[in-house]
Amino acid sequence: MCLIDERNIPEEIIEFFNMFPGQTLLIKGKPGTGKTILSLEILREICDERNGLYVSARVTPEKLYSLFPWIREIVPERNLVNATPKKLSERLSPLRRFQDQPFDYDSALIFFKILYEDAEEMDNPVVIIDSWDAILGYLSLRDDGVSFTQSICDLCHDLGTHLILIAETDGPTVLDYIVDGIVTLLDTNLHGHATDGQSQMERSKSRVLREIRIDKLRGARRKRRSYAFTLNDGRFRYFPPHDKMRMAEISPIPDIDDMHRSSGIRDFDKITGGLEKGGLTLFIVEHGVGLRYVPFLDQIAINLSLKKIGVARLRSIGSALPEDYDLEKKYEGIYFYKPESWITWRLEELFYSAEEYRKFLETVRKDRFDLMEFSLMEARKAYLNFLGELRKRHSTVVEFLGLDTFEILYGPENTLKLLDEAISRASRNNEILIAVAKRGMESIEMISQLATVSFVFEDILGSLFIYGEQPRTGLYNVSSDEKGIKLTPLV
Repeated sequence: MCLIDERNIPEEIIEFFNMFPGQTLLIKGKPGTGKTILSLEILREICDERNGLYVSARVTPEKLYSLFPWIREIVPERNLVNATPKKLSERLSPLRRFQDQPFDYDSALIFFKILYEDAEEMDNPVVIIDSWDAILGYLSLRDDGVSFTQSICDLCHDLGTHLILIAETDGPTVLDYIVDGIVTLLDTNLHGHATDGQSQMERSKSRVLREIRIDKLRGARRKRRSYAFTLNDGRFRYFPPHDKMRMAEISPIPDIDDMHRSSGIRDFDKITGGLEKGGLTLFIVEHGVGLRYVPFLDQIAINLSLKKIGVARLRSIGSALPEDYDLEKKYEGIYFYKPESWITWRLEELFYSAEEYRKFLETVRKDRFDLMEFSLMEARKAYLNFLGELRKRHSTVVEFLGLDTFEILYGPENTLKLLDEAISRASRNNEILIAVAKRGMESIEMISQLATVSFVFEDILGSLFIYGEQPRTGLYNVSSDEKGIKLTPLV
C-alpha cells in the first residue's frame, strides 16, 4: 500500500478494494464534479507504486501530467493510454476486417484484453477508464453497452484486476447492477438564511456544496451514505464527521494593521482581513453544531491573551466546559464571567428542570416588569464592575458575549439594548467585540443587522463548516491539527 500523510477518500472505499481482487467501481457525476480527481486519489491510496493504468478518452497524457503532476509516481508514462478518438482509431485499425467497418464486439474485447494483459504483469493493478460513456460511443457499442460492460467486468474478476469506470451522469444507469460498487459525485446548493433587509436577489444566492454519495459497495460496511468533499489545490479530500477539535499550542500572531486585530487563525485572517476594531464580529451557531465551534473562539481568545490583552468571556448557555478552568490557569488574561453572579440565576436551583426555569423567566419578563428591571440593573452593574477590574490589570479588554444567555434571562428587547451598549464600548475604546448568537433566538435578525462582520457555523453531513454572510464567502471546513484551527475551502 502507498504510504501517505493523510487519507483523502472515505475509508469504506479503501475497505471495498481491499476485500477481493478484481473489484469494479463505477464513479458517476456530471461534468466538473471531480470524477477524474477522485479516481486518481483512489489509485494513490490503493496502488503499489507505479502500477496504475489510466485509459483516457478525454485528456491526453501530457495534459493529465500537467493538471495532476503528483500522479507520476503512481501512473508512469507507459501506463497512460491515450484513447481519444484519433488514437483509439489508430490502435484498433489493425483489428478491422474492412477500413470503413464499425468496431465490432470481438474487436473491442480484444483491445481491452491487450490493456489488461499489460496490467496483469503488475502486482495488484488498478485500471481507470475515463470515461466509459465515451469509449462505448467511439466503439459504436452503445446498443451493446450492458453485455459489453458485463464481459469487461467478468474479465477483471478473472484477472484479479481492479477496474474503475467513470460515467458522465449522476442518475441511474443500466450498469448499476453489473458493477460491484457505485459512488456518485454531486454539486448541490446550500442556501443561507435570508434576513428581512436582504433583496430578493440576495435571498436567492446559494453556496455550492460538493457531496460524495456512496450508493453501493458490495460486501463493505457503509459508515455514512454521504460526505462533503473539496477539490482544493487540485486534490480530492473528503471531510469525515468529528465530534471535537483539539486545542493546540499556538504562537501569537501580530495584528493585521491599526484597524484590524489578528484572530490567531491564519486562514480566517486571509478570509476577513482580520477582526475589525470598533465593530461587532458575530458568529451564528446553527442547530446541530453542538459545542464544536467553541475551540474556534478559544483560539481567538488565546491569541489575544498572549499579546497581554484582557479577554472577558460570557459563555453561551450550555457551552461552559471543564477546559475553561484550564484556559484561565494557563493563559493570563482570559477571564470567564460566571452567570451565577447574575441575580436571576440564583433562583435556578429552585426548579426541577431548565425548561421550568425558562418558563419562570418568561413569566417574570411578561408580568413582573419591575422585578426584571431590577434584575437587569443589578446584572449590568455587576458586569461593568467586572470589566472595570479587568481594565485595572490590562490596558485593553476584549469582550466575548454569548447573546443567548442575555435573551433567556432578559428577553429579546433587553438583549438588543445590552448588545448596543457593548458595541458603544467597543467603538469608544476602538476595540473588537465578539458575540455568539444561536439560530432560533427571537432577536437574531436584529442582531445580524448590528454586526460589521457575520459568520455562520453549520453542521453539514456530520462535519463542521463556517461561511460568511457579511462579507459573503463560500463554505470552509473547520478542522484542527498540531498547529491549531484550519479552514479548508470547499471548491
